[in-house]
Amino acid sequence: MEEGRRRRNLLGAALKKLNPREREIVVERRLKDEPATLEELSHRYAVSRERIRQIEVRAVEKLQKAVAANSSTRPIERIAA
Repeated sequence: MEEGRRRRNLLGAALKKLNPREREIVVERRLKDEPATLEELSHRYAVSRERIRQIEVRAVEKLQKAVAANSSTRPIERIAA
């Protein structure tokens, strides 16, 4: 139970380091039970699917660095999947 809370806190703090668009894309693509498609997000933001994918990759890299910097153990695997 404590491990789950620690991971949520680490992820929450890391998500705050993203800009609003990056945060929404990561949440919509990686953290929802039914993730949004690249197509759906590309329409929402009026950019290409490839641009959404690039933003997602960059945001996940930022999250991994932020979590690693604030964690004495291994990073959260789910966001990297």
